Amino acid sequence: MCLMAFDWQPDSPQGECLLLIGNRDEFHARATAGLCVWPDGVLCGGRDLVAGGGWLVMHPAGSLATLTNVRQLDHPAPTASISRGQLVAAAARQALGRCSRWRLEDWLRALVAGESVPAALERADAQKLSALTLEAVDWCNLLVCDGKALWRLHHGPQGAEVSRLGAGIHSLSNGHPETGWPKQRRLSGRLAALLDPTARAGQTTARPLSDDALLDLLKDDWRPAPTQLPATGLTPEREALLSSPFIVSAEYGTRASTLVRWQRYPTRDTTDPSGMVQTLTLLERRFSPEGHTIASRRAMTRLLATGSDEEGDIGSWRLS
Repeated sequence: MCLMAFDWQPDSPQGECLLLIGNRDEFHARATAGLCVWPDGVLCGGRDLVAGGGWLVMHPAGSLATLTNVRQLDHPAPTASISRGQLVAAAARQALGRCSRWRLEDWLRALVAGESVPAALERADAQKLSALTLEAVDWCNLLVCDGKALWRLHHGPQGAEVSRLGAGIHSLSNGHPETGWPKQRRLSGRLAALLDPTARAGQTTARPLSDDALLDLLKDDWRPAPTQLPATGLTPEREALLSSPFIVSAEYGTRASTLVRWQRYPTRDTTDPSGMVQTLTLLERRFSPEGHTIASRRAMTRLLATGSDEEGDIGSWRLS
């Protein structure tokens, strides 16, 4: 991903605890697979067919991992031996604690401290672990959620850091998370305006926003003034091209837009009033070099979480 904004509401008793929208920009010639169930039969998301891994994936047991690249070409980048996309897959699996006994927070903090951690990289056998260090991965902003906490890891020219995000609207692009690039501020502001209940005053029922309304926020060719462009080592012309939320050019541009809805509701099972049903939904639109929609796909699954520490019933992904 190259740009995303998301609303995180961990304490919401029901409804959407996480709503995320994002654009993935890439060279049009790079081979990828659109939204699909991965070869392991568990993870779901797009796949990079060149270096492996993906840019946003979800696990049906209740986890999400996604990232943005960090672009700072005037600084020497690390010599990466592991694709950033493989870090996404490893983090989505680790968030559930099913690949190793490490807690997600400890796993992320160890990475930031420069330690080696066990990681289930992209393989059919998710139990086969490899050693992973952050210095083996190129610069990135990683976002990981297990439904209870949302963690953001930054790995860039000034070092690495990790933080647990509080409730509210947040955004990420290709710089430090707190820098707030113009297109990053624009997308998060437009999402906040759309979610503002006063914007829908007069409605008799609280209806969820449509998928189209949310995804349309991403198809935005606005550009900031030249004086507001970030300085990442590119030419001014290239910086201007990449400053739009939605990029259109023959060689490089926005390849896909993604919407994530993570919803939870109480079960109707009177024997377990603390049980929750969680619905995970992914919707992806794919685009041509001219910026036209060429494909759209949805994936959905439901998880029945009990009030005990036992694992609930995990559904399979349904694609349409």
